[in-house]
Amino acid sequence: MIALVVIGAIVALVVILLFLPLTMDLTYEGDLFIKLKYLGITVFDDQKSEKKKQKKQKDGKKQDKQPEDDNFLKRSYKQRGLLGTIKFCCSVLKIVIENIPAIVKRFKFRKLRVDLTVAGEDAADTAIKYGEVCAVVYPVVALLQSLIDLKPQQINVSVDFDKTESEFKGTVLARASVIYWIIIIYSMFKEIENLKYKESEENERKQSKDRNGHNNGKTSRNG
Repeated sequence: MIALVVIGAIVALVVILLFLPLTMDLTYEGDLFIKLKYLGITVFDDQKSEKKKQKKQKDGKKQDKQPEDDNFLKRSYKQRGLLGTIKFCCSVLKIVIENIPAIVKRFKFRKLRVDLTVAGEDAADTAIKYGEVCAVVYPVVALLQSLIDLKPQQINVSVDFDKTESEFKGTVLARASVIYWIIIIYSMFKEIENLKYKESEENERKQSKDRNGHNNGKTSRNG
C-alpha cells in the first residue's frame, strides 16, 4: 500500500512538472545561442558557456585544438546558401504550423525580432534575391499571425547594394509547458527528416538529369 502511494506521488509530481512552463530564448547573430529557463531558473545558457570557454582560452589554459563544430544554420548555409536556408527553415515552420496548429497555439511568444539584409553579386542579383526572400518570409509571418499571438514583433527585410553577402539576425522568446515542448520537438524532428529526404531526392534527380543531359550532348557531338 505504501509503495503504491509513493509511486502515485512520483507520477503526480512528474505530471505537474511536465505542465509547468519552460521558456526558450533563441538568438542568432552569426552564431546560434539558446537559453532555457524553468521555474524562473536558467537551466541552460549556450552563450554563457561560450563566454566561459573563450575566457579559459584567454587565460592561457592548455587545451587540445579541436575542429569547431558548425551548428545547423552554418551547415545549412554552406549547403544551400542564405536563400536556400531561409526557404528550408520557412518550409519546416510552415509544415509544423499547418499540421499541428492546436499545439502551436499553446505557445506564448513574448518576443520576435528578425533583421535580414539582402545582398548579392551585383544590383540585379540583389534585387532578384530581395524579391525571392520577401516572397518566402512575409507569407510565413502572415500565417503565424493568423494562428498565434506574435506581439510584440519586428520583422525587417532590407536590401544593401553595397554589400556582396547577406546578413541575418534574429531573436525568438517562446514559453510553453514542458509537455508541449516535447510534442513540438518530436513533431518538428519528423517533419525536418521528411523535408531533408524530399530535398535529397530532388537533388539526386536534378544531378541525374544534368548527367544525362551532359552525356546526351557528348553523344550528339560524337555522332
